[in-house]
Amino acid sequence: MGIQYFYNFCVADRDDTDLNSDILSAVRKSYFATFDKIRDRLTYDSEGQSILYDYSIEKDKLLRWTVKPINGKPVQEVTPAGEGRYYLCFYNDDKLFKRLLFSKLHTLLKAEYMDENGAVCCSLEPRKVQGGLCLLYTDVKLSDPVVLSAMPDVFDERVVEQLNESYDDYTAVASTNDGIIWFMSDAQTAHFRSFVDEVRTKLNQVQEESFVGEETPLYDKINPKDFNIKRNLSAALDISKAKTFGKEIAEDESAKEAETAEETTEPEIVEEPVTEPEPEKSAAQPDKSIMADGAVYSYYGELDAEGNRSGYGRTVTDLGLTAYEGMYRGDKRSGKGAYFYKDGTLCYSGDWSENVRHGIGVGISAKDGSMHMGHWLNNKPEGTGVRMTADGEIKFVCKKLSDGGTVLLHYSDDDTVLMSKYDNNGNKLSEKVVSLTDF
Repeated sequence: MGIQYFYNFCVADRDDTDLNSDILSAVRKSYFATFDKIRDRLTYDSEGQSILYDYSIEKDKLLRWTVKPINGKPVQEVTPAGEGRYYLCFYNDDKLFKRLLFSKLHTLLKAEYMDENGAVCCSLEPRKVQGGLCLLYTDVKLSDPVVLSAMPDVFDERVVEQLNESYDDYTAVASTNDGIIWFMSDAQTAHFRSFVDEVRTKLNQVQEESFVGEETPLYDKINPKDFNIKRNLSAALDISKAKTFGKEIAEDESAKEAETAEETTEPEIVEEPVTEPEPEKSAAQPDKSIMADGAVYSYYGELDAEGNRSGYGRTVTDLGLTAYEGMYRGDKRSGKGAYFYKDGTLCYSGDWSENVRHGIGVGISAKDGSMHMGHWLNNKPEGTGVRMTADGEIKFVCKKLSDGGTVLLHYSDDDTVLMSKYDNNGNKLSEKVVSLTDF
């Protein structure tokens, strides 16, 4: 799809804004989904201090946005910039340290950071590239502007966890219609690819073929930034604690993009202004709107007396694709249902309990199309099940025994089967190889 909208962006070593919980990003995301007016006034508790947010965004009017401690001075406010444009100014100890420039259609045009004397010392500015947008980074310490490209896609969850824990070699981070994305120079991108290859190599050295007692290949390939079911279990997504922005907020119904080839060519920069967005046609009025992590979703289906999704329904992404269709209970996936990747292809169909895959179901890998059919427990295959390739070739058969143990059959390309037996604690008891051609 490519990046079409920036909701907020930051220079990494100057700005510690958490874009995952950024209210500005969430409000702008909601506005660009429908172009309907959003007006709200709420109090948000941060580091023991109550912060008041008072804002209004609508077509053909300047953004109204004031953020301040209760009975204190504004720390964020809007000032006109001429020709319908405006700045959103950020203050630190009563000094301007950052401002965002917006067009009259609320498109984010530039971010500027100030030094101690109030002069602009660096900036970020969107530029058109093939397939979307990138960022142009300017710094008074650099002789020339630097083109920043989006972080290459990584679909191995184990690698992504390592990146989130320890990787910090990027210049900017942005909240976009494609989610939270790091932006890097060419040199940083080369370093990033080397880091990913090194991590993947180390992980593959210790990964066992068996899925008994281990994270499975299917589950490992789910990207936590897009379609990670683990994230739905987070207390941060508990809708009972969510803040409202003029619409209901519930847990994220994320969907993962299908795997695409990583970009290897240098982006072509087109020196022209970013095209102003055109209002999108409104879809049928949903029974409930959902917003989390800056993403907006629509729900069509049954609701209980408290307004929670209960019964049969369908949750749809901002692109109009189904994220989940099936049974809900208490605003969570429970019962029979189907969960889809962001491109609309099936991820899992079967039993759910409290937002996790639990019971009998079929899961499909986004990377290679392999399928796992059988029992699931707390989001991963557990007990009796069959693993097949996209072509229908059997790779694993796992059978739960009456004594609590497990037998695993691993089918090889040379028509042999590795038979392994495990006790009820996952410890391997024995194994042997059987040739199918001997029968």
